[in-house]
Amino acid sequence: MSEKGGMAISPTAIEFHIMLPDIAREIADEWKYSPPYDFYNVDADPDDYREFIDPTLWSDFFYGAYVRGELIGFFQVDVSGTFPEISLGMRPDLTGNKLGRVFVDACIGRTVVDLGSERTLSLTVASFNKRAIRVYEAAGFVKIRSFVQATNGGSYPFVEMTTETHEEQK
Repeated sequence: MSEKGGMAISPTAIEFHIMLPDIAREIADEWKYSPPYDFYNVDADPDDYREFIDPTLWSDFFYGAYVRGELIGFFQVDVSGTFPEISLGMRPDLTGNKLGRVFVDACIGRTVVDLGSERTLSLTVASFNKRAIRVYEAAGFVKIRSFVQATNGGSYPFVEMTTETHEEQK
């Protein structure tokens, strides 16, 4: 269990509600991360921004995450690839406070509910984000490959991780 501001948070305390357009816009417009994590601001990339706020572009599994009615993050599962790919983000003032593992565990649990069983999951994370990589590794993800992705007006190194070990892909 982790605490923020005296509030105990466990994975079971996190509730997921279908994302609503006004909540998506609030996240996209108002959540601002401090450098170097401002890389993750939704408005840092126009295509990412459009995908985040346009419900016609959302996956079937896109949620706001709440604790006691308070929005703490978002979570999405895309099932179009080889493995279901999760994307998630915590409210900026909650990051760096040892809540990441609890949040990731809750997101994995929600994926099991949505997909009906435990499966190999994947995610991608910017290579510089060692803090998130440590959280994902603690939650059972392993690095399977590194690659360069065009985003935010440039090309940046990323790491793909999965919940099961797979041969390194080049």
